[in-house]
Amino acid sequence: MTWWFKARRIWSVLVPCLVAFALVVAGFHGVAVEFPSLLVGGSNDFLLMLLAPVLVTSGLLLCLSSRLEEGEAVAWRPVSRYDTVLIVAAGAFAVAVGCAVGQSSGSDDAWSTGRNTLFLTGLMLLVHTVAPQGAVAVPVGWIFTVVFVGFDQFHRPYPWTVLPRSPSDLPAFTAALVAFTAGLVAHARHRPRP
Repeated sequence: MTWWFKARRIWSVLVPCLVAFALVVAGFHGVAVEFPSLLVGGSNDFLLMLLAPVLVTSGLLLCLSSRLEEGEAVAWRPVSRYDTVLIVAAGAFAVAVGCAVGQSSGSDDAWSTGRNTLFLTGLMLLVHTVAPQGAVAVPVGWIFTVVFVGFDQFHRPYPWTVLPRSPSDLPAFTAALVAFTAGLVAHARHRPRP
């Protein structure tokens, strides 16, 4: 397991990303900027908190892409299980940080951050199995799609957007769990190309 831990660069990549994520969630909940809407006149308020999951997803993908081919080729090493635990731990950390900051600050944005991280991680993992090089762009692409075309003329988010929905929105929560589970299963079954 030591070689896997070093090969995945958890201390040098993922841990700093998770710390930065926690700092952003704690420091920027409720902060919004205006972005133009492409579908309706005017602009939409863009919560900076929507970008926080990118810190987790990009760090996680970099770790999962850091491979030691010779060590992972040995059949008795449970690399897939280690990776699965890493993904679940990163998702659990994001949920815990969001809940802790949401509880202490009363911020709905913070409460939603864990759900959003799970959703974007799941999408990223699904794409990573078919297009490894493009997977890192999926979370950012989804966020900006939501910002530019995800709101109606009354500035309400469409149901498919997931990210700006309220923390108590059951369909958004369900979509996040389904995406995360599907991404986790797809990643566990996928054998990377050498």
